[in-house]
Amino acid sequence: MPLMVEGKHMGVPPKSIDEFLERYPHYKETSKNLLEQKCRSIVPIGLLYVGQREMAATTPDDEMIQMMGTEDATTCHIAILRHTGSGAVCLCHFDSCGIETGCKKMLGLVKELSKDKLPGRIELHLAGGFRDDKGMSEELSIKLLTAFNNLPEEIHLQTACITDINNTKKNATNFPVIYGLVIHLNSGEIQKATFLDRGPDQPIRSARHFTGSEEIINIYDHKKGLLSIGPFNYSTMDEIDLLCRLPDQFIREHLSTSPEQEPAHFEEAVRAALVQIRDHPEPLKTVFKDGRPRQYKLESNGSWTNRNV
Repeated sequence: MPLMVEGKHMGVPPKSIDEFLERYPHYKETSKNLLEQKCRSIVPIGLLYVGQREMAATTPDDEMIQMMGTEDATTCHIAILRHTGSGAVCLCHFDSCGIETGCKKMLGLVKELSKDKLPGRIELHLAGGFRDDKGMSEELSIKLLTAFNNLPEEIHLQTACITDINNTKKNATNFPVIYGLVIHLNSGEIQKATFLDRGPDQPIRSARHFTGSEEIINIYDHKKGLLSIGPFNYSTMDEIDLLCRLPDQFIREHLSTSPEQEPAHFEEAVRAALVQIRDHPEPLKTVFKDGRPRQYKLESNGSWTNRNV
């Protein structure tokens, strides 16, 4: 069933952002509030942080999770699917990989969490990307609109703050306005955000997508209320010792799709992932003991307790 846009079926998806804006100019207006918001700094209490090529889903009934969020989206896009009756939310951080399967998984999780709950409709919020020189953002925007349009469920596109709409200029260079979003589960409110803490195992999680694993993984077991990482494998890299010693400038210039637009902590995060790959070239043997996931419970003070110990 096609995506619902302005109360009507989208039909054939647009082939470009220009075509999308020509057909649906009101998304520029409806994005203004989000774009003009002050960026909120989110403390980790009640927060589930979702990284690149990850998704998570839960409901307002969750005893520990009150918010879900993600950031560092330059050419990447943030997708939030929400059921208005149950309040169930699935958030995903998309890059160019696993788009169709990821969208299907998102819908499946929201439908599962909305069973036997109040009736409502499923709403989609998209944000991210900018007018990058390689056109990667636009390609991702169109692929996401197409993938959600192909799903067998009526989904209402509420927010499309994507690519050209999310673009600003600094000294004649294009930058994204929104890098991160948070959604509050109780109210469904979405805000521009940055995060003081991103939860456990960030180097392990980054190493997975950094070495080319294309699958988008669900990192949250909503039935048990556990952040659940893996088990998964990743490939090692040639010259990994050398890569770990690379200067910051080289990491930024050669290991990013958009070097000028990356946040200040980009090099530190990449280096941590490289060290993870160097120190644990076979994660199924040394990281995920006995083939078990690494599981964590969120405490009331915002820290995550390792449940594998």
